[in-house]
Amino acid sequence: MRIAEALKIGELSEGTLITGHEGLNNIINSVEVMEVPEVLDWVTPGILIMTTFYSIKDDEEKQVDIVRTLIEKGASGIVVKLGRFINKLPEKMIELASRRDFPIISIPKNISYINILMPLYEKLYEEKQLQIQTHHPFTQIQESNFISMEQAIESMAEVVKASVYVEDLEGKLLYRSAYFKTDGWRKKNALFSHPQAASYLKVIEGWIAEFNDQSFIIYKMQGYKNRMLIPLTSKNQIFGIIHVLYADEKLAETDSVTMKKMSNKLSELFMSDQIYYQKNRLYEIELMESFLNDLKENEDKGITIVHFQAPWIRQSNQPANLLVDSSCLIRKELDVLIKKFEFGQTLIFEKHNYFYAFHYGKKVNYSMLVKAWQQIVVQYNARNSAEPIRISISSCISDPQNFDQSMHSVTKMMEIGEKVKPEENVYIQDQLGIYEILINLTSEDVVQKYTDTVLSPLLREENDDLLHTLIVYLDNNGNVSKTSEKLFIHRRTLNYRINKIEEELNMDISNPEAGFILRFCLKIKELS
Repeated sequence: MRIAEALKIGELSEGTLITGHEGLNNIINSVEVMEVPEVLDWVTPGILIMTTFYSIKDDEEKQVDIVRTLIEKGASGIVVKLGRFINKLPEKMIELASRRDFPIISIPKNISYINILMPLYEKLYEEKQLQIQTHHPFTQIQESNFISMEQAIESMAEVVKASVYVEDLEGKLLYRSAYFKTDGWRKKNALFSHPQAASYLKVIEGWIAEFNDQSFIIYKMQGYKNRMLIPLTSKNQIFGIIHVLYADEKLAETDSVTMKKMSNKLSELFMSDQIYYQKNRLYEIELMESFLNDLKENEDKGITIVHFQAPWIRQSNQPANLLVDSSCLIRKELDVLIKKFEFGQTLIFEKHNYFYAFHYGKKVNYSMLVKAWQQIVVQYNARNSAEPIRISISSCISDPQNFDQSMHSVTKMMEIGEKVKPEENVYIQDQLGIYEILINLTSEDVVQKYTDTVLSPLLREENDDLLHTLIVYLDNNGNVSKTSEKLFIHRRTLNYRINKIEEELNMDISNPEAGFILRFCLKIKELS
């Protein structure tokens, strides 16, 4: 507010500008009444002083000194009530103020200070609120155009220099900023993971109730980082809550109107993301079909299918509100992975709640594709060790008629890999395909009978040590030294056990053919 504006507000409009016309644009930051001359300690730039000069009514030099001090301190002006204790101002004061463009305003003695102060205070408060809104970091975010919810979340995280994430009404994590730090509320940053806090569902219920009366919540509790909670809504129905963790208390100094606009903007972005992935799903199905048709005409091209598995995919049952499509969020997460490919065309598709990548490119690039996926999985799991991802990779498909069978095989390969090589995260069909054959054989009665016949002497409980010794011996390719080290037994003890095994099985286990038979039977038992 400027002096010129103040002269139009309330009963100050009855005042008269004695001098300082060039200072009418001076900014007023505050208004105070002064009846004591000691102004040095509390005068601040932009202050408008009101006075009667009561305490120094007989000391013109002191009155002039007061004005001189106000000018030096950067005050915006002075309002003097004339006719009460003094009838006119010293000429020296008017001359000083005129020379320094310092406004001096006189008001009649019958005007009450309160009738001037209240309208000015109200105007200053309105301006302060507007200034907070204009300069508040979230105002800039609210006015920015984002192409996705993810981009908006990252921008908010940059502002607060802390974690920002979105949960559904059951506490499941839907979005999170790249920067994430644990606190008492949440330990995990994996998609669909739940909060760590005790009784979190009850706390969330309380928040939802508060949102009936508030456009945002400032939540503080010992052990938790301070957070601003913003509801996501659609048709007045809450479907998610944004957590904005912060350290700077100024961030909480915002108003309900700004935060309501923020909530609406982010809610629209969230739903826009959902619609985008739903539409993209249909588009990619059409694109896959066109690639399958092109495969007939391009002998140098091939298709590779990658099957994904992760705890957050297994936990992807529909969130608490049907407005949230969990499959869209999974596709968003997987899209981050496929964007790393610079050769061929890679799409995400799903079938029967399983998620796959469809890669169309040159056959000669297959080995590069496998290496690239291996590297991507390693990098992803290094960042998400608590919720690692696994993939199984099909062989390169040349005939589109083999697509469905290959998809079935790569899905089966995931089951096999998790069973026989749980320590690994990448399963390649060319390397594990033999296990699919073995698993199919486990359902054959003749195979089971043969296996039981060969291994029966070692399947008795009293021969558990012998069976374990045989497995370790074969895994070490019959190397006695390595086997004894792995079993933590003396070589003589190992030789004794080997002799015992050969007696029980009635075969020379060092013989390559016998070794093959035993490996086959042991694998059948393992996969049964």
